[in-house]
Amino acid sequence: MDNNPSYKDIDLILAEKQKIIDKLKKENQSLLKIISHDIRAPFTQLFAMMQLLDLEDSEITSNQRHYFDRMYQSLASGMEMVKNLHDLRALDQEDISAVIEEIHLVPIIEKINQSFTKLADLKSIKINFEKGRLDPEIKTDAYILEKILSNVLSNAIKYPDNGTEISIKLEKRGTDIIIIYEDGGPGIPQDELPRIFDKYSKCSPKPTMGESTTGLGLYLAKHLAELIDGRIEVNNKTNGGLRVRIILPE
Repeated sequence: MDNNPSYKDIDLILAEKQKIIDKLKKENQSLLKIISHDIRAPFTQLFAMMQLLDLEDSEITSNQRHYFDRMYQSLASGMEMVKNLHDLRALDQEDISAVIEEIHLVPIIEKINQSFTKLADLKSIKINFEKGRLDPEIKTDAYILEKILSNVLSNAIKYPDNGTEISIKLEKRGTDIIIIYEDGGPGIPQDELPRIFDKYSKCSPKPTMGESTTGLGLYLAKHLAELIDGRIEVNNKTNGGLRVRIILPE
């Protein structure tokens, strides 16, 4: 008697397996929704209170300041993880689309730089924006662009040692505008560069102050850039550190 399963049996088995996969996908999306939406609210409230306390810190001791700064850094890392998971869910569900409008690029870069000033100061890292004479107007989605710049600048702060510098420059190449970020970190081993944009990819260099990382920053930046017809290039500088180019059409 033939004990081999028939094609019909195989189809039934595959159908059952697919049901299990679909259920797991649905549960995964539900979990991401809880993390990215419900947990984000208390994080945002805590961060706002931390910022208010930071404005009223004239009475605290240097020891209290040390612990306050570490709390601030930990909370900022937690908020970044929740934000990245929220953006990942939006991309996976194709729930984010570009609304193209004409914007001034320099104020957007300066806005993101300002939002990271506190975290950079905690590591004595200087953010140096060399805008030169360029003040381009480009057609893009400002909201998506801010997300891209935030992910790139966050990485540039995490990995360098204290007291280094992040250089930001603007270049024009044909009809493209290029935003260049260069940090003073260790760079990335050459054999790891090909997977730098992989989802959840974590390279061997570690954040220098124990900052959290999901391995989603550059993955999200790349896919968000594609939504606005841009692209991202990453390579090591010859004298150490990482160079990230964000290339956008005018």
